Amino acid sequence: MGKPTVEIPLLTAAVREVDIRGVFRYVNCYQAALDLVASGAVDVKPLVTHHFPLAQVEQAFSTALQGKDVIKIIIDCEAV
Repeated sequence: MGKPTVEIPLLTAAVREVDIRGVFRYVNCYQAALDLVASGAVDVKPLVTHHFPLAQVEQAFSTALQGKDVIKIIIDCEAV
């Protein structure tokens, strides 16, 4: 969920007239997102940037930790 405490430059936000709102992620949007993906309106395939077989799980985690050009990694438990 993130850090329990964060610093916000309140003066800068006020001067720039930024609205700060707390929102719990995914509330009331999960089903809508699933419907969009199921209908084909949203193509999520480009979000999967890496695939690894289970035998290369350490490399998969290493790749995730590096974070460079990584969005989503799939570890295929049935691949050899």
